[in-house]
Amino acid sequence: MRRLLASRRFWTVLITLSTTLGVAAQEARRKGGRPLRNQGGEPLKKVQPQGGDPLARADAGKAGAPGTYHYTFKLRSFDGTPLAASYYPAKVGVNAPVVILIHERQRSRKDFEDPVLEFKGRGLAEHLQDESYAVFTMDLRGQGQNPRRALAADERDAMADDLQAAYQFLLDRHNRGELNVGKLGVVGVGEGGNLAAAWAHQPGAAVSTEGRAGDLAALVLVSPQPEGSGYALTRIAPPVALRVPLFLMAGAKDAASKDAVEAVRKDLERGRFNKVEIFPSPLHGYKLLRLEPGAAEALVKYLEAHIKLRANEWEPRYNQIPVAFTDVQTVRRQAGDRKAGEKKAQPDAKAKPAEKAKADEKKAPADPKSEKSE
Repeated sequence: MRRLLASRRFWTVLITLSTTLGVAAQEARRKGGRPLRNQGGEPLKKVQPQGGDPLARADAGKAGAPGTYHYTFKLRSFDGTPLAASYYPAKVGVNAPVVILIHERQRSRKDFEDPVLEFKGRGLAEHLQDESYAVFTMDLRGQGQNPRRALAADERDAMADDLQAAYQFLLDRHNRGELNVGKLGVVGVGEGGNLAAAWAHQPGAAVSTEGRAGDLAALVLVSPQPEGSGYALTRIAPPVALRVPLFLMAGAKDAASKDAVEAVRKDLERGRFNKVEIFPSPLHGYKLLRLEPGAAEALVKYLEAHIKLRANEWEPRYNQIPVAFTDVQTVRRQAGDRKAGEKKAQPDAKAKPAEKAKADEKKAPADPKSEKSE
C-alpha cells in the first residue's frame, strides 16, 4: 500500500512539474515573440527594401535624390476598382510621418499639386514631402483620372473602403522601411472631409491587425459640409474627436461649411487636442488652403504637432490584406517648376483672396476630364 501511494505521489509531482514547465515555455514564446516574416521567410528588419517592389522596378534606381520625385499608379481597391493615385516618398525613411490627402467632390488629386500661395510655388503634396513627410493622394472613384461616372447610393461604403485600401498600401511601404504608419495623418477637403471622418469612424479604420489600436493620429477637415458623401458631420465628427485629434477649418463667409463646423464646435472643444479655426474668408475647400493667408500654414503646424513630433517608434507589422497596384510611373521635379508655380500662385499680388480665387478659376480647365497628373 505504501509503495502504491508513493508511486501515485511520484507521478502526480511529475505531471504537475511537466505542466508547469510547458506553460512557462509557451508564455516565454508568446512574450518573446517570433520575428515577423515576409513571404520569403526572412525577418522583416533584414528584408531587402526593394525585394519584389513594383516601385523599385519602375525607377530602376534612376529616380534621383529622395524628395525630388513621386510615383503615379493605379491602386486596386478591395472590389477590384482601379484608382489613380500618387505616392511621394519621404526624405528620411523609417521614422517619416505620412499623410493621406483626400480631394473635394468632382475634383482630383491634382489640387494638391497646384501651387499654394504660402509655399512659394509648391503644392501641398510637394511641400509636405519637403518637410520630410511621405504623402499619398488618389482620385476618388468616378472622379479625376478614373472613369467618370455618377456613383450609386450604395457605393459610399466602397469609397470608405478605398481609404482603407490606401492605408494597406502605406502599410506595405512601412514594412519596406520608407515611413512610419504609426504617425499617420489624413487631410480631407470639402465633402472629402466628410468621407475621411466617416472612414475614421469605422472600428477597423487604419488598423493593421485585429486587436491593435488604429494608427490614425490626426485628422484635418477643410471646409467640411453639413452632409457630404452621404455622411452628416454632426453624427460622425464628435465620436471621432474622442479618439483622434481633429482640426476643423472653414471660411467665415462660406456659410454651409461654417455652419457645419459651428454645429460640432462644442463637442470638439471638450478635447484638448482638437481645434476649430474660422478664417475671415469666403473661400471654400482647396481655394481656402491655396489662397487664404495663414490657412495652409495652420494645417502644417497641426500635422507637425500631432504626427511629425509624435513619439512612436517604428516596428514591423503584419500586412494581412495587401493591395495590388499597376501602371507605375516615376515623375521627377523639373528645375523650372517652382518658379512657374510661384507665378501661378499669385495671379494678382494686389487682389483680395476672393478675387484671386476667381482668377484661378478662369485659368483652370473647364472640363475636369482634361486634368492630367504628370
